[in-house]
Amino acid sequence: MATVYRGPLSGQATLTINGEVFNIVGEAQHQASGPVNETLKGQSAVEGFSTMPGEGFIQATLRDRPDFDATSLQGASSLTVVMVKVNGQIVTAVNAWQTERINVNTQEGTFEFHCESDTVTVDVVA
Repeated sequence: MATVYRGPLSGQATLTINGEVFNIVGEAQHQASGPVNETLKGQSAVEGFSTMPGEGFIQATLRDRPDFDATSLQGASSLTVVMVKVNGQIVTAVNAWQTERINVNTQEGTFEFHCESDTVTVDVVA
């Protein structure tokens, strides 16, 4: 019988972009890359499914830093992005590209970061 894990499950996380450390403010999300299935329907039956490759992503609200121009990430590619979660999981995007617009919120001192890659993996604690 498996034992129930009683350590931290959520809350803290850190993010690095090409080795630069950023503080996560609020939420961070991720999705691993991998196959995506889609149901194929005809007019008389469900016929099966198709499978296509699917990109993964890492996105987070990050704290704007006085020593780093957040807008320099706009349109960036060949990024290595690593998110370490408090539960011990490590999410890594390799050769990622930044998508969407980077808007800096001056009142909160934050910006939204979103990157995608065909190689986003989650390493779990054994």
